[in-house]
Amino acid sequence: MSSSRFIAAITTALALACLAAGAVFADEAPAEFFAQQPIMTGAQLSPDGQRIAFISSLQGRNHIVIERFKPSFSRSIVAPGDEWEFEWVRWANADRLVISASFFAMRAMTEVTETRLFSVATLGQDLRPIIKPATFKVVGSRIPKEHLPAQIQDDVIDWLPDDPDHILVAIDADHDGSTEVRKVNVNDGDFDVVQDGFAGFRNWITNPNGEVALGWWQSDVDELVLSRRSADGSWVESDRPAWLAAGFVPVAFTGNDNIVVAVGPGEKGRKVARTVDLSTDQFVDTLFEHDVVDAEIVIKDSHSGSAVGVGFTEHLPEHFYFDEAARRLQATIDRALQDTTNLIVSESEGKRQILIFAFSDTNPGAYYLWDRDEKSLNLYSEAYKGATDYPYAPIRPVTYAAADGLEIPAYLTTPHAKSAAPSPAVVLPHGGPHARTDMSYDFLRQFLASRGYVVLQPNFRGSSGYGQAFAEAGLREYGGKMQDDLSDGAAWLVDAGIADPERICIVGWSYGGYAAAMGAVKTPDLYRCAVSINGVLNLPVQVTQEREYVGADNWVGNIGLEGESLRAVSPYHQAAKIEIPMLIIQAADDPIVRRSQGRGMHDKLSGLDKDVRYVEVEFGGHNMHTMEARLALLDAIEAFLEQHLQ
Repeated sequence: MSSSRFIAAITTALALACLAAGAVFADEAPAEFFAQQPIMTGAQLSPDGQRIAFISSLQGRNHIVIERFKPSFSRSIVAPGDEWEFEWVRWANADRLVISASFFAMRAMTEVTETRLFSVATLGQDLRPIIKPATFKVVGSRIPKEHLPAQIQDDVIDWLPDDPDHILVAIDADHDGSTEVRKVNVNDGDFDVVQDGFAGFRNWITNPNGEVALGWWQSDVDELVLSRRSADGSWVESDRPAWLAAGFVPVAFTGNDNIVVAVGPGEKGRKVARTVDLSTDQFVDTLFEHDVVDAEIVIKDSHSGSAVGVGFTEHLPEHFYFDEAARRLQATIDRALQDTTNLIVSESEGKRQILIFAFSDTNPGAYYLWDRDEKSLNLYSEAYKGATDYPYAPIRPVTYAAADGLEIPAYLTTPHAKSAAPSPAVVLPHGGPHARTDMSYDFLRQFLASRGYVVLQPNFRGSSGYGQAFAEAGLREYGGKMQDDLSDGAAWLVDAGIADPERICIVGWSYGGYAAAMGAVKTPDLYRCAVSINGVLNLPVQVTQEREYVGADNWVGNIGLEGESLRAVSPYHQAAKIEIPMLIIQAADDPIVRRSQGRGMHDKLSGLDKDVRYVEVEFGGHNMHTMEARLALLDAIEAFLEQHLQ
């Protein structure tokens, strides 16, 4: 069958399947529909293309599921430990998978995230840790002692496709701020140190032969310092070539030992991807440059490890391939799946089987399996159970001008049943704050729209992805222009006739929860109510809690305020100015924003006789990662908004 006939056959089959499966949608999806966790995420194909491993939420916890679909179907499930959660899974070889797990622990009086690496057999048996602590000898003793385990243990820098029993892992085993590189046996955890840590280096890059060839770190004066391995194996510090001084960061080699892909500022103010010839320290080609958004990640070939493309997000996450074979493959897939954004997420050996994640603004996503030998493309699984049982509200990108003239990109979600009259609206700022919103599935956005609310999600100044100048515009603007950008967005909704000025609420999570509370402080006449979810509400306390471990300089650099100035933009210390109803939702086990933040704000507002409601969820963490936690969150928000906006 020709390629064109193959694509046509696939397209026709998919269209007929969609028509046959067309559902009669209910008017309103239940909260349980939005609260559910994905049944399949982070999926990876086995080297032989006969099995898929992925993460699935079962009873509120991430489990590893291993499914064999050829020649017959079977399933194995790996459960997490009591205190840790699985984060990702990848096939190391045909017989074992490598799994990353995270948990929370105390270091230097501060609760931090720790990671560990495990491996497991393909039948889900023999789960074992594979990063062993370093040892040292105590003076006067012949008995070796183990170091305190490294905090981060899942930084795999090379999967060594030509050596399937080993991986290269960068790890700060000595807790001195530098990382060594270990060659780790995935079967038993035995390792050899192939590169000692030195001079604070934390970032290592391997060449196409799997050898550690480059190392770089950020100096005390905020400059990149680069070292290269010479032909005799020694390391030579760079003389800061012009490309490095310009802010470009090396990411990965191409198939050439001398050519590296680096990401840095382009002429249009956005991050670009360029190739650099290390033998001449000159730029070679510009691989990717976008007018609006940054190059975000460099995509590596799963078998060779060479750089083949760039990931970016204009409105949805996309992949651009500068490798010709990869670009042709992507074009073929896009012709077969025309109504979705399609990401190649995994490939078998020889690229005979390809796993594709297809999604859109109104489709949470599904996995498709393309078998190139059989010339077939089949739906493997939806990301969420019953994902197509209910319709999703459409989303469109918008921009509006902030008070100082800066253009703010945002996303507007409009309910299906929106009336002609101005609607009740929710301003929904993202967390971070150095992150961004896009058009990918967002359960809270879609839930609010299903209840009849117009939703505006601004990428306020300080958001990532829109260039360095836009990101830096948010520095030291907590409670200032970052907050004003949200107010200007609400005003734009009113001026455009979209929102009823008497029925606007601000709702946010994490930093967004802070922004919601500050909206109540700073612009009480603009919003009818405010909802803070795991929000940082007492900035001085947050700084104090993190000072010992991460240092307060990070906070001061971003917020730019201390003492009374910091309290001036802290909702807790400005609680007397809040005149609108406020809902505070807090996870008791949130390690990032401790429950004392939510409880303290509730007590402060109650003591001032303010209209405040407090909902505490016992188990949910910072992201409310269980269905029970999200259901409690949605139920509380729905009741609160009905009371104040309907």
